[in-house]
Amino acid sequence: MVMFLWSVSVVLREGVHQLRRLHQIPCSNCEFFTNDYRLKCTVRPCVACTEDAIGCTDFEPKTCFANSCQQHCSRSHKDYAEKQTINPSIPPLATGIRI
Repeated sequence: MVMFLWSVSVVLREGVHQLRRLHQIPCSNCEFFTNDYRLKCTVRPCVACTEDAIGCTDFEPKTCFANSCQQHCSRSHKDYAEKQTINPSIPPLATGIRI
């Protein structure tokens, strides 16, 4: 019984250690991550979403202008975009907003 409890505790410790390591993978927060199963990363597709991606030198944090972040950011910046396009004397490209 003691050996069983010891082996369960070892497995749990190793599992927690592995989960902490996997949560360090930065791919989902990267500008180059496409969220498509066919091409996960446009820069390093073979390394994307693996442990080798930890410490990736090509990592760029997502911005609201990234294609993969448009749905999230379009809601949060909707008021700003509406205020900028209300004035008809200023063309949309001059404000930096594409229509």
